[in-house]
Amino acid sequence: MLHMTHSGAARVGLLLAALVAAGLTVHTAAGQEAPATAAAVAQKDAFVDPLDAPAIMHASVAGRPVMALSRAGTRLVAVGMRGLIAVSDDDGKHWAQVAAPVRSDLVALSFPTAADGWAVGHDGVVLHTADGGKTWSRQLDGRMAAISLTDYYKQKIAHGETALQPYLDQLLLNYKAGPSLPLLSVWFGDAQHGIAVGPFGTAIATDDGGKTWRPMLERIDNPQFLHLNAVRGVAGGVYIAGEKGTVFRLDEASGKFAPVQTGYAGSFFGIAGNARALYAYGLRGTIYRSTDRGLTWAPLKSPLHGAVTSAAFIASRAAIVFVTSSGEAARYDESAGTFQSLNAGRTAALTGVLALDGEALALTSLEGASVVSAR
Repeated sequence: MLHMTHSGAARVGLLLAALVAAGLTVHTAAGQEAPATAAAVAQKDAFVDPLDAPAIMHASVAGRPVMALSRAGTRLVAVGMRGLIAVSDDDGKHWAQVAAPVRSDLVALSFPTAADGWAVGHDGVVLHTADGGKTWSRQLDGRMAAISLTDYYKQKIAHGETALQPYLDQLLLNYKAGPSLPLLSVWFGDAQHGIAVGPFGTAIATDDGGKTWRPMLERIDNPQFLHLNAVRGVAGGVYIAGEKGTVFRLDEASGKFAPVQTGYAGSFFGIAGNARALYAYGLRGTIYRSTDRGLTWAPLKSPLHGAVTSAAFIASRAAIVFVTSSGEAARYDESAGTFQSLNAGRTAALTGVLALDGEALALTSLEGASVVSAR
């Protein structure tokens, strides 16, 4: 569970928390899902700390809540609730679960190569695979981070870098209630260099493929410690989507992320795009667009109504597809500047989208994964 000790904590992982709550279900013997009662959940998971138990293996992953997916070479890899990790070698037609070392909810992943990938989620978990998603090992969790990240700043401060004190104070506050603080997004530029972000300004980085992780709060101009909901590399730039309509841009010269105010008052949940344009998306169908590498932003008139949860660029069409927590999907044509609604095939809350070959889309949702047409 997320701790609620900070000011503004009710908005911790606003979108993901809502989706997780909506997806809390019990699977019947017939493979169907029924709403979970508090007693049923307590009985099922009694005295099991998700950091101390591997994911439960299921005969079928059909219908189980999935939060994100990525391509690992020709394979698709998806992650979801209670440590679920599944792979598909036929572009999403069939899925098979693989073992995970934790039962924590997994919400995001990144594959910079066909072999190396990372998944992150609740309880500060960072998992790594070196074989395209077949096997996974734990690199970090909230217990480990509460020690290693704070020690990093303590040592720096002890050697005279006193300007780091506010960042140490924030980390100590974050971990005061335990190790449950989630990581909401992860991005690797290559198999060595990666960043993961989360609530209350949480940000960690690695330069050795995750063998060691260090805090990087001081590299983000975020004095309010706004929630950081997504980190992405697009066309050579690196961006972080956050609260209060804020997008942070990496300045290569300084190595620091500078904030850009977009004019949007709500939270951005993600960023996608290409060399021509960036798109930041948030609540109530909100989509903002930038054509100058994130320096300035303008809203698009979107036909969507739910919270936009994911987006995917379709190179063959010069278009980008957006999906929402209300089960909507729409394609934006960059040349015409128009939207076209798509049939997502279901009304479940959609959590992820990935463009496949042949103008098909792989979708993830609180009711599993599916493939639909991008036409």
